[in-house]
Amino acid sequence: MALTKAMSKIRRKQIATAIFDRYVGVVQRGPYTGLKLGSRSNISQGPLGLKVLGLYEKPVVSELECRAPYTDLINLGAADGYMSLGPLHAGFCKRSICFELTQQGRDAVAKNAAANGLETKIVVRGKADETLPAQLTALGYDARKSVMLCDIEGAEFDVFTTGTLQFLHGTPLIIELHDRFLPQGTALRNALIARLPTGSSWKILTSGALSFDGIPDLEQLEDTDRGLVLSEGRKLPGEWLVVDYPAV
Repeated sequence: MALTKAMSKIRRKQIATAIFDRYVGVVQRGPYTGLKLGSRSNISQGPLGLKVLGLYEKPVVSELECRAPYTDLINLGAADGYMSLGPLHAGFCKRSICFELTQQGRDAVAKNAAANGLETKIVVRGKADETLPAQLTALGYDARKSVMLCDIEGAEFDVFTTGTLQFLHGTPLIIELHDRFLPQGTALRNALIARLPTGSSWKILTSGALSFDGIPDLEQLEDTDRGLVLSEGRKLPGEWLVVDYPAV
């Protein structure tokens, strides 16, 4: 079983990187078409095919697109910059404020920003923590003109305290949930939802099946290989807490 799983991961990466290299890391479809994703640094290679084909986390991209235009995208957990630079490239926002824990990640975001001519439109910071409100205030943050996307591998339950959520009141939040991988389980999300400011609305967004229709790179693959490329490699389907506020 372990050997089969390892082999499927290797094969998935082989096909994904082949698609990535075929287009020299340039996104081919969707709102981020034309975005250049330099080297394969700071991310798993498995999703590279999905990113280049414009299929990666499509429900999240749709949420970011439907809220455009906004002044700032605040991305906690920027990784390689796909979700930080994509909205800038697409014209959803005017500035991207990126928080990324690792130096390797911060370097990858800066490198990809430069490759796309977006280096003057990004701000790159380190770990997202209790200083988040102070840092955003110093950057001229406007709650009603911003959108926040968060993917910080379980730290979301520590970062989004009652005080921070009150500070962010008015900013749509898209928070990837990792509670199912933690000992406390879904009790963590329930507590987070209970901390949301009065008047906010929320929903749980889930990843769904992807269509390969009309995408020659996928239509030409054998079923097994196609299934591997279309997989995001998750142990469980992705879930995001999406928080909105009434217009004023």
